[in-house]
Amino acid sequence: MSKEKSLFRQSVVFGSYIILILWLVKAVEWAFAANFAHFGIMPRHLLGTIGIFTSPFIHGDFLHLLSNSFSLMLLIIILFFFYDKIALKALLYIYVVTGIFVWIIAREAYHIGASGVIYGIASFILFSGLLRKNQSSLALSFVVLLLYGGMFYGVLPQDGHISWESHLMGLLSGLLVALWMKNEFAGQAELKLYFEKDWEEEDFEDDGENYNFTNPDHQFLYEYQESKDNKEKKD
Repeated sequence: MSKEKSLFRQSVVFGSYIILILWLVKAVEWAFAANFAHFGIMPRHLLGTIGIFTSPFIHGDFLHLLSNSFSLMLLIIILFFFYDKIALKALLYIYVVTGIFVWIIAREAYHIGASGVIYGIASFILFSGLLRKNQSSLALSFVVLLLYGGMFYGVLPQDGHISWESHLMGLLSGLLVALWMKNEFAGQAELKLYFEKDWEEEDFEDDGENYNFTNPDHQFLYEYQESKDNKEKKD
């Protein structure tokens, strides 16, 4: 199996495991008629810090979870395929830093959902390409910007049902992690050179197949539940 095929397979498997966990958590919640919203982030409350680690796994309903699953799966595949040597470390940093920032600045509500991490990964890939400044990385940044450009609208203050702070903190976390790890990007040169060598040596022929890329849902959901009435609200 070639290196790129192996990397792609590993990326898909890892992303599938993450998505499976999200759905298992929701299935348990549904099966027992439970409400796991209190495992979300409650800003500036000591007990609310548990949500820094648990909130991305909690979703308000199956539609919310379905929407986040597609975006998260695609971005995890891109991250682990093109930044395989630093992907896990970058994902963990984004995961924790986003949660901490939400706990510090967001409104008093139980923030749940994976959209903060989604924004963080997309931001990391975008700014990493700009920092590396080589042709392939810039092209990847352009692709992410093309697919997820609508996410910038989500960081603006909107109505009370939308946790725009979570989107903004995810975007900021991705940028900070990209800057923090910029000295580690050199480890990705091997992958880039390997691909370029293969592309130069192979003689590609048009086999008549057309590959279409659909534009994923730009509605990155990040729910929160008001602490006073325990009523869930979602973006």
